[in-house]
Amino acid sequence: MNILGVDWGEKRIGVAIARGPLAEPYNIISSFEELSKVIRQEGIRQIVLGLPEGRNQKRVRDLSKRIEQELGVPVVLRSEVLTTRQALEQAIKVGKSKKSRRELDAIAAAILLQEHLDSIR
Repeated sequence: MNILGVDWGEKRIGVAIARGPLAEPYNIISSFEELSKVIRQEGIRQIVLGLPEGRNQKRVRDLSKRIEQELGVPVVLRSEVLTTRQALEQAIKVGKSKKSRRELDAIAAAILLQEHLDSIR
């Protein structure tokens, strides 16, 4: 079952995919329409959506409902606390340049998705 991990941000949306037991960064997108396209192209059957703390929590909960209603894909909400920090630490460890660190949102989505996969095993 193909599962998508999503780290939804105001400027960028990090996306990761798991076609089996391992999550991997997929892409950075910028809109609901692009997300919809990825879901169709990759045959996504479930989405793990990062749930932030604070003021953006309602926005992400509303997005979850929209995905389920408009795209018919079940959504699991999972705390995204510290995923971006973990992604930055990983990028620094492997020597990624500041330019390539733009991919942090996709790496954060992969961390979020992998945590979910590990928790259901």
